Amino acid sequence: MSSAIEILPAINSLRQLDSVFIYSIEEKDENFLDKYSKIIGIFDQQIDLFRSIEENTDLAIKQVESFKFYEKNQKSTRELSKESGSFLWLRLFKDIVLKLPHDEQSKQEMIEKLNEIYRNNNRQLKLIGNFKNEYKSEDAIRWYTGQPFLYKQLNRALRTEDIELLYKFRYFISDLSKNLSNEYEILKDSFDSKITFYRGTKLSNEEANKLERNLGKLISTNGYLSTSLSKDVALQFTDKSTDTETSVIFEIECDLGKTNTVTMASIAHYSKHSDEQEVLFDLDAAFEILSVEKNSSLNGLVVKLKATDEGAELAQEYIQYHDRKLNTTSVVIMFGYLLAEVGQYDKSEQYFERLLKNPNGEDIPFIYYYMGGAKVDQGDYDTAMKYYQQSYDMLINAQPQRELASSYVLSDIGWILHIKGQYNEALDHHKRALKIRKTYSNYLSVSSSLTNIGIIYKKIGKYNDALDCLKESLQIKEKYLPHVHQEIAKILSTIATIYSDMDELDNSLEYHQKSLEMIEKCLPFEHENIAINLNHIGTILTKKEKYDEALDYFIRALKIKENIFPNGHLSIALSLNNIGYIYYRKKDYTLALDYFEKSMNMRENLYSDINNPMLINLLTNFGLVYLKLHKYDSALTYHVRALNVSRIILPSGHFTITECLTNIAIVYREMKDYVKAFEYFEKSLKNEGKNPTKGNMLRLAYNYDNMGVCLCYQGDAQTGLEYRMKAIRLLGKVYPRLQYARTADTIGDVYLGLERYDSALECFYISLNIKLKCLSANDVRTAETLMNIGDVFFEKEKNERWKSNEQYKIKSRFYYEKALEIYTKNKHVNTIHTLNRIGIIYEEIHKYHVALQYYRKALETFGTDILSDDSLKEICENNVARIKWLMN
Repeated sequence: MSSAIEILPAINSLRQLDSVFIYSIEEKDENFLDKYSKIIGIFDQQIDLFRSIEENTDLAIKQVESFKFYEKNQKSTRELSKESGSFLWLRLFKDIVLKLPHDEQSKQEMIEKLNEIYRNNNRQLKLIGNFKNEYKSEDAIRWYTGQPFLYKQLNRALRTEDIELLYKFRYFISDLSKNLSNEYEILKDSFDSKITFYRGTKLSNEEANKLERNLGKLISTNGYLSTSLSKDVALQFTDKSTDTETSVIFEIECDLGKTNTVTMASIAHYSKHSDEQEVLFDLDAAFEILSVEKNSSLNGLVVKLKATDEGAELAQEYIQYHDRKLNTTSVVIMFGYLLAEVGQYDKSEQYFERLLKNPNGEDIPFIYYYMGGAKVDQGDYDTAMKYYQQSYDMLINAQPQRELASSYVLSDIGWILHIKGQYNEALDHHKRALKIRKTYSNYLSVSSSLTNIGIIYKKIGKYNDALDCLKESLQIKEKYLPHVHQEIAKILSTIATIYSDMDELDNSLEYHQKSLEMIEKCLPFEHENIAINLNHIGTILTKKEKYDEALDYFIRALKIKENIFPNGHLSIALSLNNIGYIYYRKKDYTLALDYFEKSMNMRENLYSDINNPMLINLLTNFGLVYLKLHKYDSALTYHVRALNVSRIILPSGHFTITECLTNIAIVYREMKDYVKAFEYFEKSLKNEGKNPTKGNMLRLAYNYDNMGVCLCYQGDAQTGLEYRMKAIRLLGKVYPRLQYARTADTIGDVYLGLERYDSALECFYISLNIKLKCLSANDVRTAETLMNIGDVFFEKEKNERWKSNEQYKIKSRFYYEKALEIYTKNKHVNTIHTLNRIGIIYEEIHKYHVALQYYRKALETFGTDILSDDSLKEICENNVARIKWLMN
């Protein structure tokens, strides 16, 4: 007892510790038992100790369970959260097991596995030998309730979703399900139609809180559920609540007249404890949570459930979706893909490989197709492409050709080609798929093809074509789908990304928010697609430089992904990367690096051998931070790594390669190595190819401008300006963005200072055209460019003394007056400057009365809300005085 007194205070609070047994010949201390709730008893006889340990071990095994929830608002099983997927896979697995061969080979595989597990336990090996010799299929329930080596391993496999082990148990699972079904028929004849079953257990506080948060949802346990017809028996299993665990009584209502797919059986006559009146539910039973109430006498919760057929209906919907997609109702194939959809990629791959070795009549092209889909989810596009191509070849060479099914493979190949930047090839595949689908009047798949084509048009900068495709797709979706549907939400989100590329950020944000609002009505609150939408909004807010708001959205997305993928996932790495980029933009480079490193570590732990676009982006972000920290060697290292990866996975000419080369050039520019910088800008320029689209004109302009800057720093200002002028001309051809206007203004000022008026005018006209499209009619930034144009004509007239010089004055005055209208409406200080400028023009053509009006108006403006300094007031006073003297 003295040792127990010393040890227990340190270990009693450990969650891993379930029960404590004390063996002591000293006198028992009853207060000690009350103090530590985990003590089962104090024993002075070994036989009593062993019996208690065995009983409580069995109890712990029965009590260890977690719950799977399914959001009833989730309109389609196509979009599965991980938990919803887990909810479905047990139902599909049972269906599969009942269809698999039930023979001596499958029985022998199970026995060999059990012998392997218990190879060092002679007692259990003897019992396994008895099972091998004596087992009959009709005795499955008796063996399940009587032999720990069976129910322990089977329940462990179910709890951990161990596909390999469950497959080994397929022979016994099939027998047990059939036995339970037979017993269920007896139960229905023996009881009234409405029965209440009870289950007592202890749950972690986290699991108990989860029950409270999920009222109205469907729930299932991760295996066979043991209950009792007696509430008193159930109460014996609850024990008292602790700081970390909550006692729970489940009251399960079952209307046998209304449920057709929930199987349960009274197994008291098979059990060693017949007085427990045990009823066992089959592993695919589903329940609706009716209420969760605190109970003071229990010091825990009473949870009321109702048995329901909805679990089976959801599984059937999943099957029907894939039936509509590829005209296959193979549950066996779909189960493997479901594993991938919920993130269990290795299990999915193992399952499919086993299926290929022994297809047992399954459709092999579809096996390859779903294997490809699983690889896409992993980011392994090369292997996915190989599987898709095998599937396509088999479908197209079949007699007769399976054309409609092949369109789905074409579409998915197109998607991979798009990811790899092979846009022309991707477009070809999507158009081929679209043509087939139109032939079969498969409207929703036509909509999907239009969406895919629109996304590629967006990538190559054909935004109007992209919007046309997506709006046509949206019309089809709205016609054939419910008003609120995640497919509609997806298209809204895609349209938003196009507006983002067009720099129409307010429109983009509006569409993203509409998409998020809709998808939150369609999917559970912890669904990955909600996280994707949150990321989109965060990205737009980043572009709008609203970094704190963006950070909030990125963090919300991260939390959802961490709940969905507790063991890590590429999408979590992406969110960490996004958060790091926000801190980079906020100039918190230490935190930025911290998040980038977390992202890189997760990516390397999960998929260290896979190169993909996300890796390029992450390496680039490292380079950007090190550049800001003036650690140029580190910046170069990361940008060169990004370039090397991009050259491995992307075709020559891809814009990502261009950007990588540009980033390297920028580092050299900051290092003042202008020769090297010019070399890499030139390489970047050449990578763009000979036929630039709107999508890469911007990159061309950026490189021309930087090459010009490098030449200027090297002392060749004339050639440098020629390069910069090329940049301005290209900026005038792309979708207007305010930053391009600022660049044009800057270069225009340089040309004006060099008295190269025609080039200056070209720059300012391009700037004005952009600002008129980007800004409101009375924005002072537009007035600034109007003034610049006026200044060019004003200076041009002074330096070109010929007969048309009055024409320049007229043009100069025209632009000044346009600027004056805007400045006046905004009560801007430049109102005074502009009035004086116009006055000077009238003074030079000897229209002194008009000039005086403008000078006086400039002077009078000082009495308004417009603030200015005294020196400017003095200039205005001198102007008035001078014009009066001239008039006299």
